[in-house]
Amino acid sequence: MSSLSWSEVFAYHRTRKGIGRQSLLVDRGESGYRNVFLPDGRILYQGEGKRGNQEPLGGNLRLLWAQEKGTPLRVFLRERPGLWRDLGCYRVEGHRYGLLPEEGRWVYWFTLAPCGCEGGP
Repeated sequence: MSSLSWSEVFAYHRTRKGIGRQSLLVDRGESGYRNVFLPDGRILYQGEGKRGNQEPLGGNLRLLWAQEKGTPLRVFLRERPGLWRDLGCYRVEGHRYGLLPEEGRWVYWFTLAPCGCEGGP
């Protein structure tokens, strides 16, 4: 897989936020979010909102809808500043809303499963 520039990712993703209309941005903690990459290829994706309890609004609501409708989302992984990798499409196969003890707040964890898709940037 070849690396993509931020401008190529942004042309598809269309926002600086992690959750876009048709895609997600993931990293290995650089953004302050704690995404977890599981050995089976799935990703535990922490919901939107770095302060206070996360709410079912904005990007979180978009992911809840994607789960309900089975809508695939393209996932881009930040490899290093300015370089991204297209991981392909994932479906939101589930979510949980739980206490993050070290921060004393409630957050969403979305389970993303690779599903394959055509097209892209």
